[in-house]
Amino acid sequence: MIQKISHYIYIIFFVFFSSDFFAQKLNLKIASTREAENLILNKMEYQKKHTDTVSIGSEIYKISKYLENNGYFTHTVDSVQKTSKEQLVYFSLNDKIDNAVLKTNSDVSFLVATHTIENNLIYIPIEKLQPLLLKISKYLDNQGRSFSKVQLKNILIKDKTLFANLEIQSSEKRTINSVLVKGYEAFPTSFLKNYFNIKSNAVFNQKKINEISNTSKGLQFIKEIKPPEILFTKDSTLLYLYFKKHQTNSFDGVVNFASKENGDLLFNGNIDLKLNNVADLGEKFELFWNSIGDERQEFKMVAELPYIFKSPITPEIAFSIYKQDSTFLNTTFNSKIKYSISEKIKLGLSYSSETSSELNKSSLTNNVDNFTNSFIAIHLSYIKPKFDLFFNNKFYLEVIPSFGKRKSDNKTTNQFKIRTIATYIWDVNFRNSIYIKNDTGFLNSGSYLNNELFRIGGANSIRGFNEQSIFTSSYTFFNIEYRYLTSEKSFIYSITDIGSIKENSKKLLSLGLGYRFINNNSHINIGAVISRNQNNQIQFKNSKIIIDWTIYF
Repeated sequence: MIQKISHYIYIIFFVFFSSDFFAQKLNLKIASTREAENLILNKMEYQKKHTDTVSIGSEIYKISKYLENNGYFTHTVDSVQKTSKEQLVYFSLNDKIDNAVLKTNSDVSFLVATHTIENNLIYIPIEKLQPLLLKISKYLDNQGRSFSKVQLKNILIKDKTLFANLEIQSSEKRTINSVLVKGYEAFPTSFLKNYFNIKSNAVFNQKKINEISNTSKGLQFIKEIKPPEILFTKDSTLLYLYFKKHQTNSFDGVVNFASKENGDLLFNGNIDLKLNNVADLGEKFELFWNSIGDERQEFKMVAELPYIFKSPITPEIAFSIYKQDSTFLNTTFNSKIKYSISEKIKLGLSYSSETSSELNKSSLTNNVDNFTNSFIAIHLSYIKPKFDLFFNNKFYLEVIPSFGKRKSDNKTTNQFKIRTIATYIWDVNFRNSIYIKNDTGFLNSGSYLNNELFRIGGANSIRGFNEQSIFTSSYTFFNIEYRYLTSEKSFIYSITDIGSIKENSKKLLSLGLGYRFINNNSHINIGAVISRNQNNQIQFKNSKIIIDWTIYF
C-alpha cells in the first residue's frame, strides 16, 4: 500500500514542479525497461498530445487506474525523462493478478445469472472486478438506494489471486415525494405524471433524473434553465425542475385580393396559424386556410388538449372543408383519443365522417358523385426528437389503418384505408446529414370516386407539382435531402423526390436545391424545384420556387 501511495505522490510532484509547466505542446510516451512489459504498454490506447503537464499528470493517473483494473495492482512509476517537447514515463508492471475471490454475506442473487457464486464466494477474472463493483452500485441506485456503499476489505494477494471481503452497506430506499417547478410556476402539472413519467412516490435514482432532463428537451413549449436538483431531508426527497416558458406559436401567411369577372372580390393565398400552450395547459390549436382562386380552396381547424383530467388520455378534434373548383365540396369531421404509453409512443383511436357534394351535376366524365363515409381508425406513432433549433425529429413513424363504409346512390361499399409516414435523419458527421421521408397511402374499395381519393402534390409531399393536384387511390413517395449545415442556424440541402401513383402506374420525379435558416424569431425556407412525370420531360419553364416564412411568437 505504501508503494502505491508513493507513486501517486510522485505523479503529483511531477505535475507541479516540472520545469515545463507552461509548455504549450507536449507529447506523452510510456515505456518499461522490460521488453515483455513494453509489449503490453504499446497496446494501450491513451492520449499522447497535451497542452501542459497538468493534462499529462491526469493522463498518467488514468493509465494507472487502467493497469489496476487489469490486474497490475503493484505497478509503479519508476522515472520520468523530460525534454522540451516530450515526457517519457517509465512503468514497472510487476506481477499480474489473474483472478479475484470475493467473500460476502450480502444478498447478491441478482448476480447469479452472470457470475459464478458458491458458498457466498464470487469467482471472477480480475478484469471484471471493477465492472462488478459498478454493477452492484448501479443496481442499488436503480432501487433508490443511492447512498449505499460498496467496498472491498481485508485484501490479500496470493498466488496471482486477490482475496477480499465484499461489503455492501445498503442505504434507505428513497422515493420522490414532491416535485417543484421553478421559473415557470404555471407549468401544466399533468405533464409531470404523463410526459415525464414521474409517478407518485417514484423511485429516486440518477438514471431517472437524467431521463427527466433529456425528456424536457422534447417539449417545445419549455426550456430547461439548469439540470434538476434534489433536496434530501430526513424523511423526504424533493425534486426541483428549472424551466422557463418558451413561445412556439407560429404564423405563416400571405393573402392577396383580386376581382372576379363579375366584379366580386376574390381571395388568394394561405394562412397557417399554430397556437401552442397559450392557456398553460399544453394545448394545441391549428388553423389552416388555402385558396388558389377558383381552382381549389381548403379550410381546416385542429384542437388538442393533452392529458385531460391528469390522465394519459389526449382528445383531439378536427374539422375541414375542401372545395375543388366547381366540381365538388368535401366536409370532414374527425375525433380522436390518444393514449400516451410514453413520451415517445402514443396509441390512438379515431372516428371520422366525410360528406361530399357534387357541384357540377351536368358533367358526366369526372367520376364525381355525392357520398357520405365513416371510418374507424387505429393510430400508432413514435417520435424521437433531434433537439435542434429546427424542431426536427431524429426518427418519426405514424401508422393509421382505417376501416369504414361509403354510401353513394343508395349503395353501401366496404372500404379499407391505410397511411404510413416515416422520417429519419442520418447524421454523417457534425455538418453533413441525410434526411429521408416516406409517405404511403392505400385505399381499397369495390369502386372509386374521384372526390374520395388521396390528394398529393405540393411543398409538403411531392415538391414541384401543384398543391393537391394529383388524385390517386394509392401512392408512395420518398423525399430525400442531403443537408449541409452552414451554421448552427442554417443549412443548404438538395431535393430529390421520387414517387409512384396507381393511376396508369405513373412515376414522379422532382429535383432541386433549398436553403433554410433562422433569423431572429423567423424560420425561412427557400427552394427551387423542377419536376416531371413519365409522360413529360424535365423543363425549366415548369420549375417552381418554394418560399416558406414562418414567424414564431
